[in-house]
Amino acid sequence: MVAPLIAVAGFLSASPAAAPSPPADPVICVVCGDYTFPRKDAVAAVYEGEKISLCNLRELDMIRENPGKYVWAQDPVSGARVNKIHTKFTADRTVSVRKQNGTVENWPRRFFFESEKTRSEFARNPAKFLKEPYPA
Repeated sequence: MVAPLIAVAGFLSASPAAAPSPPADPVICVVCGDYTFPRKDAVAAVYEGEKISLCNLRELDMIRENPGKYVWAQDPVSGARVNKIHTKFTADRTVSVRKQNGTVENWPRRFFFESEKTRSEFARNPAKFLKEPYPA
């Protein structure tokens, strides 16, 4: 049986014990995608007319130099290419990440979807679409 998902300040978790304690008013960096921090600590930027949050201004240069790497994501349900800056369909979830030294840590991660339909399908059964642990 799959454990029900619990929403905690925008994060989906399989159990209350595994739920992170996100900061007040959290954001996830568009470039990193795996790092949550308080909005007050984020570097605000505008890209393609949209406000985005970054860890530092160098990341805006990284986006401009290689938008294909940092602006686009793959919808985990449909496989469609999704613009991370413009989509309104996202889900935040704590995932297991295997570091290079072999240890596994839990990190927040934002997933991007092409539609409400695929986001809802993901929320019903994320384990069907996730292959954890992710490589760091």
